[in-house]
Amino acid sequence: MPTLQKLKEKWFLDVSLEGQFPPQTRHPGTQIQPYTDGNRVEPIIDGAPLMAEFHQRAEAIINAPDPSQYELWLAQWKLTPVQLLGQTSSAKDAETQMLDVAKSGAKVYFLGSGHAGQIQPAITLAKKLIANGGYGTCDRRFPLYGSQHQKFYIFREPDNQWTALLGSADLNYSRWDTPGHAADNPDRSPYSEGPSHDASVQVQGPAVHDIALSFAERWNDMPDRTFPKISTPISTTFLNTPIPPCGPHSIQVLRTYGIRQNRAYSWSPHGEFTIWAAYLNAIKKAAQYIYIEDQYFYPFYEPPAFETPKGKLRDSDIVYQLGQALKRGVDVIVLVPSRKGNKNPTVSNQLHARGKAAAYLRHISETHSGAGRFLICHLAAGDVDPVIHSKLMLVDDEFTLLGSANVCQRSMANDTEIHLGIVDADNQFTRNLRLALWQEHLDLTAPDSIIDPGTGFEILQTSAAQETTRLRLWHIESNHEPRLHELAMRFIDPYQGPARN
Repeated sequence: MPTLQKLKEKWFLDVSLEGQFPPQTRHPGTQIQPYTDGNRVEPIIDGAPLMAEFHQRAEAIINAPDPSQYELWLAQWKLTPVQLLGQTSSAKDAETQMLDVAKSGAKVYFLGSGHAGQIQPAITLAKKLIANGGYGTCDRRFPLYGSQHQKFYIFREPDNQWTALLGSADLNYSRWDTPGHAADNPDRSPYSEGPSHDASVQVQGPAVHDIALSFAERWNDMPDRTFPKISTPISTTFLNTPIPPCGPHSIQVLRTYGIRQNRAYSWSPHGEFTIWAAYLNAIKKAAQYIYIEDQYFYPFYEPPAFETPKGKLRDSDIVYQLGQALKRGVDVIVLVPSRKGNKNPTVSNQLHARGKAAAYLRHISETHSGAGRFLICHLAAGDVDPVIHSKLMLVDDEFTLLGSANVCQRSMANDTEIHLGIVDADNQFTRNLRLALWQEHLDLTAPDSIIDPGTGFEILQTSAAQETTRLRLWHIESNHEPRLHELAMRFIDPYQGPARN
């Protein structure tokens, strides 16, 4: 078994190394560490368990002897009054509970997204929070057509106790779902989009300070460019009291900040693209398998970068590098949403883009001598298939990448995102997370049959082909006029990263 030091050297970025493309250095002046040791990480699969954990921790603040000693920080793409314990429960909804935490005397900071379609709800919620003793703002400091897409919650308790919940799930109607992903679940909100699959983690230990810095750096930067205007900065004196080690996990905090000259963060001329760099680094080092769950899974650029000549554009495309991994004999498994039942007018363009990626990878797998196997599938449930809203990649049962960023240009070089790279001293976290996810998707009562990743691939493939579980093979059925599709994808999947020509 490789040592923890070997795992970190293999999978973590050297954030001091300049001259790479995409850049793998952090933005200038950040206090975030290259990585931290001694963390405890627990996976939270699907939205209902995450919301239950949030509810429990928020209620503990409200009922504490002195709530003023507690803090709650929320970075959200979208927050709605979702019933945290399900529709049939009498528990509070997310908005009410957040306001109640503020009313109790605890400090609550809400950083919402000011993207089109969400700016007014975010402003309204921020104003409600301010009226109840908290602090809130609508963040608009991202490139055109972008958003504040980070999703995490930080609980700061007395005696230097910190916990973060981070991943793909917002406190949002459409993210509440249980592992069963039943088509008709009375606990799911009627305002949701149907079943949804998410993946998040609970983090305790030194890495929570790095997550908190990701929040504080943005909160404190150029407050006149947010609305409502921020009048109370977040002190970072908490760094003077380091969080003691509490577990075997090492974590590297990774972000995306797109480049925008005006109405942006003070570091916007440089941006940060460490999530993108981490994906490419892990794919290039994979030796056995790569497993991805992703809401989008698009090739970069249009026409796809993998069709372009050798250069930065092609070589930095995640789909192209997955093809290179296949040529080395690495198995690649991708779980995506079918989009069945989704009435968004851009869906056909999204499916077409993903279809190009799938066809490219399938062709390599089927024609290249010694290539690895390729499988792309989705989940099925009634008239509206589950949305695969998780954003993660597992590699070789050694390395996990998990957070808010999808495999597309928008997440890697436009929107504001956060991801975690995770390894552990016992070299068990990634393996156990893979087993838990595959066990859920295959409806297994125990993971014994899928312990070996190679055998697990065969079981996933057979199950999807024979439709014996919720798994289905993913197919592309749409065609588009090239120029119109190119124009649509430039809007759907924008790029505001470093020059790559």
